[in-house]
Amino acid sequence: MKFRTLYFAASICAAMAMFAACTKNPGEGFLGNKFFYLSNPFTGVKGRVTTSVPIQADGSSNPLYVKLLAVRTRAGAATDALTRLYEIPIYKGEVTPADSTPELLAKKLSTDMYAPFNVNSIGGRLELTPATAFVDTGMYDFDIEVSNIKGAKTINSIAKVIITPSVPSQIVRQFAATSIPNNEMTASFVTQTNFAVTTQRIDGPNKIIVKFVDKNGTPFNPKTGQVISRVSLPTNLRYEYKQFAPYYPEEKTDTALVYTYPAKTPTFPLFTLNNAYLSSYRIPAIFNDLNLNINPEFSVRLFPTDGVAFVSGTWIITNRMNFAVKK
Repeated sequence: MKFRTLYFAASICAAMAMFAACTKNPGEGFLGNKFFYLSNPFTGVKGRVTTSVPIQADGSSNPLYVKLLAVRTRAGAATDALTRLYEIPIYKGEVTPADSTPELLAKKLSTDMYAPFNVNSIGGRLELTPATAFVDTGMYDFDIEVSNIKGAKTINSIAKVIITPSVPSQIVRQFAATSIPNNEMTASFVTQTNFAVTTQRIDGPNKIIVKFVDKNGTPFNPKTGQVISRVSLPTNLRYEYKQFAPYYPEEKTDTALVYTYPAKTPTFPLFTLNNAYLSSYRIPAIFNDLNLNINPEFSVRLFPTDGVAFVSGTWIITNRMNFAVKK
């Protein structure tokens, strides 16, 4: 009986093997039917880097390859505006405070030719580059091809791309407090809400001009000690702007602190200190009508403007104390 059972089992196995050998192999892999992007429309600011997550691939087998086929304007006309190559800044390594000279910085930054819009060939991530500074704002749509071991499919108008106007500067923080002279106790600090930081760009050399003015627009004089840096404490690290701009010497004038920044930088500052871009200063009590120390803090980031993929021109950062008058 045992022999018969074994023989029967062996016969079934042989039959199954023969059936498998005679049946056509259906092929490997799977290519889905429902492809889409979570970021639709995919929106980015002119001159900035923006990326999406990979395409949603309906369980398709990996690796999944994605190819950009065509781009159209909102009116439906074919355009190469998003696929043409332009010179943009690129990082060759992480920029740190140790890259404190133009020569050291040059080892971390370079330029290369990139298109404003790209679809990553593996996974299909969408990418907008600083080269968007050169293209018109508005809405675009595009076609792609997706492929894997199973085959390939063309998907027309897979998503929309929206490019919004450039925002050349970003005020990350604006804060001011007054404090009793010769008293660094936290309890002596009073927040002053009537304080504003503004930025202005003008055509000119690559310079950053930092001003501190009173409620009437009269500038405090850094040259005579009317603007000084705050003392950095182990428990409260503070920085001044020249630490974010170490590439050239700081210049103190009667009205401002002036810094030169390198050409062809993608943004500025290029690094953080203590995970921020914050600069802290003091206007001593003897120079204002409150007879209190004024402690302004500001954090500003600069970005490319229309038609330029790099930070450029002369920038004026004004810290306005609308609650005090210069003596």
